[in-house]
Amino acid sequence: MKFSLINVSKTAGDRVAGYWLQDHIGTLDSAKERAVATNAVNGNKLTIAVVAALASPVPMLGHFDNLTALAVV
Repeated sequence: MKFSLINVSKTAGDRVAGYWLQDHIGTLDSAKERAVATNAVNGNKLTIAVVAALASPVPMLGHFDNLTALAVV
């Protein structure tokens, strides 16, 4: 499966908004591990959500709203 990691700017229940960080191909568990590792590289200062893969051809240029978080680190 393909997932996207999002730098969270806002949360509301299980919904998040934020900026794309990177995509991940693998399981949900491996995506969570990637989110933890990505957060560690950034000094554990980010809130990162794992969401279903974004359908945007250029995700790094946009802010995405109302995404369902599968996991939040």
